[in-house]
Amino acid sequence: MKRTFVTLGAVIVVALSGCTDPGTPPPTESPSATSTAEPTSTPTDSTGSPTGTPEPTATSTASPSPTASEEPTPTASPTTTPTPTPTTPPGPGSLANLARIPWDGGPAYWAKFPGAAQLNDPNLFPVAVFFGKPGHAAALKDIGVNVFQDAEHDGSPISTITSTGMLVMAGQEWTRAEVGNDPNVVGWTTYDECDMGLGCGGANTEENLARMQALVDRIRSYNDGRFTFANYSKGILGTWWASGTMDDFLAVVDAASVDNYAYTSPPVGDAIRQSPHWPAGANPMTAAAYGWQIDRARSYQATPGVHPNWIFVESARPYLSESNARTITPEQMEGAMWSGIIHEARGISIFQHNNDPQFGNYSLVDIPADRKASIKAALAKIQSLAPVLNTQSYAWNAGATGTDTMLKAKDGSAYLFAGIGLNGNTGSKTFTLPAGITGTQVEVVGENRTIPIQNGKFTDSFANEYTHHIYKVTI
Repeated sequence: MKRTFVTLGAVIVVALSGCTDPGTPPPTESPSATSTAEPTSTPTDSTGSPTGTPEPTATSTASPSPTASEEPTPTASPTTTPTPTPTTPPGPGSLANLARIPWDGGPAYWAKFPGAAQLNDPNLFPVAVFFGKPGHAAALKDIGVNVFQDAEHDGSPISTITSTGMLVMAGQEWTRAEVGNDPNVVGWTTYDECDMGLGCGGANTEENLARMQALVDRIRSYNDGRFTFANYSKGILGTWWASGTMDDFLAVVDAASVDNYAYTSPPVGDAIRQSPHWPAGANPMTAAAYGWQIDRARSYQATPGVHPNWIFVESARPYLSESNARTITPEQMEGAMWSGIIHEARGISIFQHNNDPQFGNYSLVDIPADRKASIKAALAKIQSLAPVLNTQSYAWNAGATGTDTMLKAKDGSAYLFAGIGLNGNTGSKTFTLPAGITGTQVEVVGENRTIPIQNGKFTDSFANEYTHHIYKVTI
C-alpha cells in the first residue's frame, strides 16, 4: 500500500498498488489503477490506507516496497487490562463510587505538549481528514473537519489551512521552515503503516521499528513542543504483521490512529477474520468492527490510558480496484465513527480519497448535496457532544446483550452511548442504569423523544447493525 510516481512528459502518473492475499505477508505490491487528475502529492492505497513519505523534504518521494524475510507465524498480542469494577454501590444522585475507565489522553496528557495547546480544548473533538488539499480547507471545515492529518504539499503555504482556524499535524513533506511557529500546527505525522513495512520500507519488523524510532527521535530533537503521530494498520490483528513489535510501535509515538476499512474492502475483511482475537462468526462489514480495532490497539499498551488512539473511517470507496469493493453509506460511516468513540477512540480520521465514479476523488468535497448534508449532520452531532466526550468514562455494564456501551457524565447529567456489538442482533434492548441515577426518563439525544425509566431500566430499539443511540438522564 504505497504511492509511486512516474513522470511521463508533463503528466504525473500516480500508481495505485493492489491488494495481496491477506493470508500471507505480501513480499511486494502489485500495481492496479492509475490516475492523472490529482497533484503529485496525492496518496494512493489499494485498501484505502493513507500513505506517507519518509524524509522531511519539500517534495514527495516514493516509498520502497516491503521485502519479505522469513515466513512469519501468528503471534498472540498482550491481554487487555481488565476493566475495574466498583466495590461499593454509588449513593443516590451520584456516580462518585463508580470506577473509571483508563483515560487515553486527557488534559494532563496534552499539557505535556505546549505546541499542541490548540488541540487541548475540551470543546473540540478531533475530526481529521487525511492528506487533505490545502485549498479545500474552508469546505472541509464547513462539513465538520477540524484537523488536517498531513496535507498535500502542492505549493500552498500551510497558512492556507491554519488561517481558517483548522489544526494541522504536518507530514514529512513539510519542512520545519514551512511550518515555522504557526500555533495551529500542533503535531508531526511520521511514517504510515510502518507496522506493515510500508512508508518506512524496512526489510523486517525490527528494522521497520528502528526506522520509526529514528524518525521520532529526529522530530523530538526539534524541541518545538509538538507531539508525534503515526497511523498503523494490520499490525493490530495479531497475525503476521509486526509480530512481537506492535506494542513498541504504539509506544514509540505520542498518539496513533488505526486503519482497516472493513466496510468497503473484502480483503481487509478476510484479514480481520484471520485474527485470533476476532469473534468466530462475526461479520467484519459492520460498524462494530471499527470499535474492535480500537480495542486491539489499546490491548498492546502496557498501561491502557497512556496515549490516545484515533479510528480511521472511509467516506466513500477508498481507492479499491477489486470487483467486489464497496462504497460506504453515510449511515455506515456514522455508525463506524460512533463505534470507535464508544470504544474510547479519542479522535476520528477520515480517508476521503475515492475511486467510485459517482463521486469525485475528494469524497468529502466532490459529492452530491444530500450525501454531504448527511455526513455534515453526523459530524455536527459528534462535535456538539465534545464537552461530554472529552471527559473520563465510567466503568459500567448496562446489561443489554449484544450491545456496546460507554457511560460518561457532564454538568449533572449522565450520558449512555450505545451501539450494536460484534455478533449482536438488532431489535429491542433493555439497559440498566447505575444506582446513582435519580432521573425518571432518558432523553434520546438528537432524536426528539424520551423513554421512561422503570426500576432503573429502560428499553429502546435498534433497527440496523449501525444504529446507535445516546441517552441523557439526570443524575
